[in-house]
Amino acid sequence: MPVSPLLATGWLGLHWADWGVLALYFVVVLAVGIWSSGKVHDITDFFMGGRRFGKVFMMFFAFGSGTSSEQAISVVAGTWRVGLAGIWWQFLWLFATPFYWIVAPVMRRMRALTTADFFEARYDKSTAALYSVYGIVMAVVFIAGGLYSSGKMVNALTGGELDLVAQQLNWSVPSVQWSAEAGSFAVTSRPVVGYEFAILAMTVLFVSYGLAGGLGAAVVTDFIQGVLTITFSFLLLPFVFQQIGGFGGLNAAGDVKPGMLDLFASGEAMAAAAERLNKEPITVFYVVMLSLTALAGIVVQPHIMGVCGAGKTEFEGRFGFTVGNFLKRFCTIAWTFTGLACIVWYLGADSPLVTSPDPADQQLHADLQATLGNLENLPQEERDRIASVDNAFADELFGRAAYEILPTILPGLVGLLLASLLAAVMSTSDAQMVVGSGLFTENLYKRFLVKDASDAHYLWVGRVAALGIVLLALILQSTFTDVIHALKVIIKTPAAIGISLWFGIAWRRWTTAAVWTSTLAAAGTWALVAYRPDALSFSFNEFMFKSNGSMSDAWQMFAYVSAGVLVGMVTSLLTPRGDEEKLDRFYRVLHTPVQADEVVPAPCTLPENAGPPEPKMFPGSKDWELPKPTRLDVVGFVAAWVLVGLIIVFVRWLAGVS
Repeated sequence: MPVSPLLATGWLGLHWADWGVLALYFVVVLAVGIWSSGKVHDITDFFMGGRRFGKVFMMFFAFGSGTSSEQAISVVAGTWRVGLAGIWWQFLWLFATPFYWIVAPVMRRMRALTTADFFEARYDKSTAALYSVYGIVMAVVFIAGGLYSSGKMVNALTGGELDLVAQQLNWSVPSVQWSAEAGSFAVTSRPVVGYEFAILAMTVLFVSYGLAGGLGAAVVTDFIQGVLTITFSFLLLPFVFQQIGGFGGLNAAGDVKPGMLDLFASGEAMAAAAERLNKEPITVFYVVMLSLTALAGIVVQPHIMGVCGAGKTEFEGRFGFTVGNFLKRFCTIAWTFTGLACIVWYLGADSPLVTSPDPADQQLHADLQATLGNLENLPQEERDRIASVDNAFADELFGRAAYEILPTILPGLVGLLLASLLAAVMSTSDAQMVVGSGLFTENLYKRFLVKDASDAHYLWVGRVAALGIVLLALILQSTFTDVIHALKVIIKTPAAIGISLWFGIAWRRWTTAAVWTSTLAAAGTWALVAYRPDALSFSFNEFMFKSNGSMSDAWQMFAYVSAGVLVGMVTSLLTPRGDEEKLDRFYRVLHTPVQADEVVPAPCTLPENAGPPEPKMFPGSKDWELPKPTRLDVVGFVAAWVLVGLIIVFVRWLAGVS
């Protein structure tokens, strides 16, 4: 990759103006962490921010904590792979968004510090411990995915300078990888690569202010970082389209890749994808399973209790959760069309890879062009090499385009994009770190190890636990093969135990035993279909499997979600009902609206001045506990679905603009 003259005057591939922008960003977020540390007096302040935030802060907290740079990078990478259909790597949550309007006040009414509090109040201590362990796993996965993808982009924004640093240092670290031949995980060693230095720098920064200020620091920095994330989402878009002759150039070059402007993969595109690089096309069925899996898991993601519960009242939570995520959907559109423009630019006749004097870039262009043809006649080793080149290029596409375009516009723009990127990943990582440490401290350490220590003691335990969570995330990110792989793990992980939260809210009959069997059945089925599909291929139809013998992602999700629901329902019907008195107390809390400035004596309990509970949808039922919708519920829910439809129509219209 040729180095821009503007970048040659700086360090690590960045102009000094870029370093100045980054320095300003670092000073601001560290100052917020120090300021927020003065607001932390007890565990409620650290893990729930004192429940003191209003609608705007809650909107940006929901947006920032749920929007990480790996999402933008994965959408751009997915768009490179499959065209417009790559938008579903984030639009998979689009159909879940209207439900946020309904579920957010329910989560706020739990009056819990962590989601584990819900499991204890609804079921028992064992399920709270199960969720705590599983929630910590989720936090580790989310942090790992964000750091991995962001590290790839930072490396691209330095023009590969970090790779040169890694080669010079020649450090080695342990590596854990799944071996399909041996049917087990193998521990080896590998050299440290360039993007991992970027990961280390990001980790030091978000750990510093996150440990100091807890969730309060996360909420405030997410307000700042939400603005920067929006900047990150739209900054590159107009300049990439300028390279292809404007927005109309996209439609004019829509045949650069077959099916590039299709919102769903057509039959012909499906066959071509399967033939070329064994990539699973994004069909309607795939989108349905992605959406159902996302909806099943969203409610148990560790940060969601804070997203819904850190506001003053129910409305702050539902407004922030819903509007903040719709804001994210519009950013997703920007990411997708940036990726589409990059397809036209890099594969077109005027590709910078063709005009580059570097022979490596010209060979890269030839390899990328080869992915569009019939690779069946090539040796398997060559096909694998081309697929690897294509995946690596997709992972760094966003950063590479920015590196080649922005310095020609104005020095400092790469630094602004880099600061925005760091803001996106760290706003998610700090929230996950804090809530994950809260799960360990409140529901494992405090309950089973040290029960009567001071608040100061538990605060320090939470901070140490946060460091442990981040360390595990650093280890996990080293196992990912590409950004889409990382995103798939993020999507699938929460659903196994999320099933029990949904049923626990709505159905009294779902029992403690069902939580365990459902979660273990879902997780076990996922492990089986993902790692040992050979044990199933003889008993299932061939259309469930890809050409390499692995089960398709869509059918993997169908298998493990179905297993979790069915096993849980059967277990519930075969085991004794839960204690009715305990269930009555729980559902009384769940149906009682939150009042401003109420004082809750303990998680999942009512304040002394609690009002009357709201009526149920089925007041005569002994099993179903669905709350009766209010006018606000219905109007907001319908409006959200209308907006979903308008967003899809808008995307299709943009793809057809000529």
